[in-house]
Amino acid sequence: MERLVQSRLAILAAAVVVGPIAGALTVRKPAVALLVCLAVLSLFALAALGDRAFPWLIMLVAVIPWYPLTGEGDAPPVIKQLFFCIAIVAAPLVPTLWSLAQGERRARTNRIMLLLAILSFGFFVIVYLTVGLKDMVQSGTIGFLIGGITFLCARRFSDPEPWLAACFGGLVVLTLCGFLAFAADPSERVGSFSGHGITFGALVVMVLPGALVWAARRSRLLAFGAATAGATLMIISLSRSSWIAAIVMVFIVMMLLARRGDFRLLSYVATGMVVAIAVIFLTGSLHKIVEQRVNSNVTSSDSFTHREFSLHFFTAEVKNRPIFGASQPLFAAQQAGAETDIGAVDNGYLSISVDMGLLGLAVALFPLAVALITLARSLRLGVASPPDIALALSLVGVGVVTLFYDSFYWAQLDLLMFAMGGVLSARLYMLPRLSFRSDALPAIGRDTTARA
Repeated sequence: MERLVQSRLAILAAAVVVGPIAGALTVRKPAVALLVCLAVLSLFALAALGDRAFPWLIMLVAVIPWYPLTGEGDAPPVIKQLFFCIAIVAAPLVPTLWSLAQGERRARTNRIMLLLAILSFGFFVIVYLTVGLKDMVQSGTIGFLIGGITFLCARRFSDPEPWLAACFGGLVVLTLCGFLAFAADPSERVGSFSGHGITFGALVVMVLPGALVWAARRSRLLAFGAATAGATLMIISLSRSSWIAAIVMVFIVMMLLARRGDFRLLSYVATGMVVAIAVIFLTGSLHKIVEQRVNSNVTSSDSFTHREFSLHFFTAEVKNRPIFGASQPLFAAQQAGAETDIGAVDNGYLSISVDMGLLGLAVALFPLAVALITLARSLRLGVASPPDIALALSLVGVGVVTLFYDSFYWAQLDLLMFAMGGVLSARLYMLPRLSFRSDALPAIGRDTTARA
């Protein structure tokens, strides 16, 4: 009760402080007003939320509409890059420093995490010597460079439960922005406010598993609404890679349910998939929307030729500079733009290998590796709780999207990837080594694993 009263007082104080500041600055300098409001709200959130502030700040920076609501993709942010980069760096560091000042618990350290810290610091130095500070202060560059730091910071906040509510909140923000953008210009690809339609689709993929777990604990109707909203957003984003990621995630969920013997819930998931497909392809108007959004320009696309070039380019570059690569973020995209009409490699693993070498690829694969270990352990032993599985599915989903997109050069995706991966890495040391028994498994929608 006391904590609830403190939280309400913090919210009231934030409103009193932020209101006049926002009103005074919005008229003269909207970008500065947004940054100041975010900073003040973040401080009050730290005081009111405690450890829960970490996922909420990460999610806020990831889903807030930094770019124009409608228009072409790859447009510059509506605020200065410097402010955007400050928000990206502050999202993981501020709650971590606050937690350190409070003297709260810390995650167990090991040599692999020390190696990750050394590599992350080394990349900062190498990129600084290669491109200089000015080119480093870009949202795409800084997002990956602080990825390892974000991963290490997230290990301090090892409870996955707050991520569920944060994911649902992120889905609400993306839904509101997506529907507003679609209503404003139905003919355009939705997602420019996230920087690109594929970035928007990847964000939806990442927040959807946690949002569904959070909603399912409240009501089936809320879970159905969240699933419907997520599917609709992926359709209007024109991101076919997000649909592939969603299919992979559903397939993994079905494997987990079959392995644990929960055939009743498995039948619900399978029935839901069949119903969704039937509605899409039997409803005339909806079928036209999906056909236009998901299959548009497939036959006229030159993506196959571009990806063939990317593969040959990757092979030659990595062969010449295997360890540190070009030590220049976005180098592969610039070379691809000079040789083809598409200024991207369209494969995040290839582009990061060319730009930062195999060591950069190793850092980029940290979150995905942790997710795969979590899912493999859940399949073998059945020890992962629904929040753990939700975070792992989010990472696998964005990992699939990265096969078709330069995900590592979008700061919003970097923050979520490395933050979720850091939480799961700390959880791996806390999960008990149980034999696979159906009575030892946590029920869907309920976490029986000991809290960190």
